[in-house]
Amino acid sequence: MRLRTLPGFIGLVGTLCLFFLLSCTKQEEITFVRLDQQLFTAKTPAQIQAFLNQNPSVAQLYFNANETSNDTALVRELTERVNNPALNEFSSQLQQQFGDLSDLNAQLSEAFTNIKKDFPDFRTPKVVTVVSGFLGPDLVVTDSLIVIGLDYFAGPTAKYRPKGPEYPAYILRRYQQEFIAPAIVTALSDKYNATNRTDQTLLADMVYYGKSYVFTKTMLPNVADSLVIGYTDKQLTETFNAQDLVWGHFIDNQLLYQTNPSIKQRYLNERPYTAEIGSACPGAIGRWVGWRIVGLYHDKHTSVGIADLMRNADARQIFAESGYKGQKDDE
Repeated sequence: MRLRTLPGFIGLVGTLCLFFLLSCTKQEEITFVRLDQQLFTAKTPAQIQAFLNQNPSVAQLYFNANETSNDTALVRELTERVNNPALNEFSSQLQQQFGDLSDLNAQLSEAFTNIKKDFPDFRTPKVVTVVSGFLGPDLVVTDSLIVIGLDYFAGPTAKYRPKGPEYPAYILRRYQQEFIAPAIVTALSDKYNATNRTDQTLLADMVYYGKSYVFTKTMLPNVADSLVIGYTDKQLTETFNAQDLVWGHFIDNQLLYQTNPSIKQRYLNERPYTAEIGSACPGAIGRWVGWRIVGLYHDKHTSVGIADLMRNADARQIFAESGYKGQKDDE
């Protein structure tokens, strides 16, 4: 509803508007639990065990600790790590690099505030930071707990970086601080992303990813698209400009209603590029196309809020009403 003002009421309405805006934009408060700092103050096995006992959810979800008894193997491993001079030096570098995490705090506060506005059942999860020399995963995201492995997100100049075949260059490039918040919000979207389990088509999976990316951009409107999907700016630009060719490939090969898992994986899984289309086409191109479909649908249906969009499990309806046929926005 638009407010109409008359000269005599401008001051009063302005005051009321200011009060309304302030009351509605109260940011969710987040307190980071800096277990990365606490862990490196523990040096003996007894202190490590006490650390794990005091943080049972982190011990189980992040370190995969034994739930029923003291995990002596984990205690021994962590004790060795916190007494390793090189890892201590790395931890100190991370403390200096990440500082008080004020930027990340601001981003997550904005996102959590926006999520709660559209999904009143949302409860702000506890946010924990850890450094362990890549002993645990990069991120753990649940309804009540988020664990961030800061060592993963130190960027290309870090003393140590995650290694292994699961970290090719195009994936490793995303392990930087600015990717943390959108990755968390995208993971949180899953709770609200309704799907039709009987629809096993590639289209349904594409729309699922598209909805998750629209959710992330809604909750973090100022975050760059490249940080949401993990493409470079160049890849985004080139893919947008060549989307008629990408769409033509999907139509010519009758991919939208394909249910063969191995075929679907070619267009949804992370890959250096989509070989079936060309070396310039990024991997997971089906996710990007799904984002275009859902984005156009949401832009056209201005009365459909993000909560209604996420509740809509009919991928075929979203696709049909999006009108997407490989066109750019201005076509």
